[in-house]
Amino acid sequence: MKAKFMKGFIGLSGKLDELVYCIEKKSGAVWTRDYVIPRKTAHNREIGSSGKNIGVFWKSVSEGYMDDLKDYADRYNLATIGYGGRISGYTALMRMLFTLKQAIPSLDLKTITPQDVVDMDLPIKSVWEAIQNGVIAPVKRGEQLDNRIL
Repeated sequence: MKAKFMKGFIGLSGKLDELVYCIEKKSGAVWTRDYVIPRKTAHNREIGSSGKNIGVFWKSVSEGYMDDLKDYADRYNLATIGYGGRISGYTALMRMLFTLKQAIPSLDLKTITPQDVVDMDLPIKSVWEAIQNGVIAPVKRGEQLDNRIL
């Protein structure tokens, strides 16, 4: 069945009854799929716990460090126009922590705090230090992003 929208409606997005409505941004095409409730697994719970803790981590870093992450995100977005999605300061922090987790498997993202970063001498005590150590991609004038995490 081919659906058409009445005048005044450009499209739908979201969940309605048993269907999820999606809009493709480039073409404007609208399509639907069945709503599927994800299965709860140990991996999902671990990622959820890590995400919650990263939210707490974000709120407990210094104001200067948070500003540096936001500046980093702006510079990164300018450098990658046309190459994909945009990031925010929070996304930059998540990338740093998950990249660090890959390099140091013993690191527990469910409990890490900014004080742990300082105590364990991790290479993300400043955004500039993270760039120098290859934890996040380099950006122009990255050396200006030198505020400490605490």
